[in-house]
Amino acid sequence: MLQTLLRVGRQLTTAVPYYASAAPTLLQCSKVFPGTCHNSMKFGSLCSTIAKQHNSLLFQPTNVPLCEPPTRTVTKFSLQKGKRKTVKAVVKRFFRLHWGGWIRTVAGRHKKMWKKSAKRRHRLKQHLLCNSTQSYLLDKMVTKFWRTPKYYVEDPYEPYHTREEHPIARRKPA
Repeated sequence: MLQTLLRVGRQLTTAVPYYASAAPTLLQCSKVFPGTCHNSMKFGSLCSTIAKQHNSLLFQPTNVPLCEPPTRTVTKFSLQKGKRKTVKAVVKRFFRLHWGGWIRTVAGRHKKMWKKSAKRRHRLKQHLLCNSTQSYLLDKMVTKFWRTPKYYVEDPYEPYHTREEHPIARRKPA
């Protein structure tokens, strides 16, 4: 860029030594804030103060991606022994089947029923199956007690605890 400025003419060469001999902080300032450092001496002190602020810890690049949404992970541990604690919201909102899958109800299934159609109200009564990523995360959020199979009297989910449709998981002969 300096060579092109020198070739253009004598009029622009007077500004070249200022930028060429300027401190690296001023060059950084002119790159970050392009409108502030174009005049030679007027904004010099402003550029140096901005450059000092720009070199602080607040402007250093971080390894943490800032654009990703927050995720719920295991953050609860007991204070006495340091063992993992069960996240109570998982036990309250989800149900674990014996084969490792988790089911849940649809959010807002009791809200504003007057404006929902009959087909939609029927769909809201049904349960949803969590995918493998969600099931793996939910397994990490509960303790071994909730991962072991539980047997209840007259369990309404009894037909869903086995997976007979897959040949690998099938227990009854075909």
